[in-house]
Amino acid sequence: MKKLALLLLGLGISVGLSAQSDMMLYNFNAIPQVHHTNPAYPQQAKWYIGLPAISGISTHYHNSGFALVDIFEKGTDINQNLAELSNNLDERSQLNLNNRVELLGVGFKTGRGFVTLGATQNIDFKMDLPYELFQILFSGNGSITNLDLNTFDLETINRTNFYLGYQHKLLQDKLTIGLKAKYIFVQQHAYIDRMNLSLRNNGNYNIKATSDILIRTSGPSAFESFEDQEIMDIALPNNTGFAFDFGAFYQINDKFDVSASVLDLGSITYTSYNRDYVSEGTFDFEGVEIDLSKDDFSNVGNATADSLEKAFNFREEDGNTYSRSLMSQAYASFNYHLTHKHSFGALFHTRIWNGEMFNDYGVNYVGRLSRTFQFTAGYSIINGTMHNVGAGFDLKLGAVQLYLMSDNVMAADYATVQTTNFRFGINLSFYGKRAKSMTKQKEKVKEQKEEAAETASLLYKF
Repeated sequence: MKKLALLLLGLGISVGLSAQSDMMLYNFNAIPQVHHTNPAYPQQAKWYIGLPAISGISTHYHNSGFALVDIFEKGTDINQNLAELSNNLDERSQLNLNNRVELLGVGFKTGRGFVTLGATQNIDFKMDLPYELFQILFSGNGSITNLDLNTFDLETINRTNFYLGYQHKLLQDKLTIGLKAKYIFVQQHAYIDRMNLSLRNNGNYNIKATSDILIRTSGPSAFESFEDQEIMDIALPNNTGFAFDFGAFYQINDKFDVSASVLDLGSITYTSYNRDYVSEGTFDFEGVEIDLSKDDFSNVGNATADSLEKAFNFREEDGNTYSRSLMSQAYASFNYHLTHKHSFGALFHTRIWNGEMFNDYGVNYVGRLSRTFQFTAGYSIINGTMHNVGAGFDLKLGAVQLYLMSDNVMAADYATVQTTNFRFGINLSFYGKRAKSMTKQKEKVKEQKEEAAETASLLYKF
């Protein structure tokens, strides 16, 4: 049990400290990595190379239940804060952490299509925050009444994606369709397969617990005898699967376009280093002992794990092979182009986890001010949190492209924030003289047509 708790804590901290919605990225195709949100979104570059490990670093943090200041406010008792916090949570409260690093990325135009290939490292940690469980962890026995807990979900995954994508233009370049295939290796995975727990308070602090809990893991047990393992067996284990991204983009006319995508349709089969943690039966529940008042966070993982193991009678078992679907995503967007340099868009995004949808809504502006500098800004409602003002830019210094963006630039005060992310990267992007001259020619023809239309209108009125 301790190994499991430390794995979950470790992955959560690794993501939080390096601490994904991509609301600002989706319509901002100045950045080649827009293909991660829609494999069909047209590329501005003729070809690009992502600098290894620094072409795309993105982090995301979302906590719909509370802000850090609710727990760690100066001059207050942490344990008391946690006890009060548990009363403010509901069934939609959730913690979501994500980190993605672009290990390698390359893209190039070929005829009427565009090819992308590369690899990314993704870490995801997703957990419900049920107030029932928080009451067990942070309240004394005297405050626990009859309780049934069967809706608590948790899943964490650390994976490497090798991808190959292609988009193709049809219908005189009005329609673009795209497909991306991914071959995935998963280094660590854990999720709650069953969660059935009931507590019955018979008075006099006599609490009976009945449990039927199964937590499945794959990967962390490899580190029990790390010196005996081959590095490649740990880095690229036999926990593999395929996933696919599909997308479409349609240019209705010079003023309007629509697009949509579906991401991560696939599953993983886990066969390497599987371990199950099981709690079943009826037993006396003595509570869980957690004390954070001394700010001794270095040992809190071990102490909590020992207390959980004792309270719920967990036992370790060798796990069988199992399969698990990835958390799928979908985007849909509508854009209005005021001019060829300025556009406004509306965006819908959803994540599907354990049959439940978590929705985001946003509006954005994109300013293509020059080939050297492009800018985006927007507002999003992310899984119910409403104070998300995003912005980002793309700066080109010759062939070097630098970009930075966030879905919530108001998160400077990290103690009060509930949703934030940022994305940073450096690419080598090339556009080609011919493409540039053709763009200028098209812009000139368009301006001439607009001037002719205005002249004709004036003559007609006269």
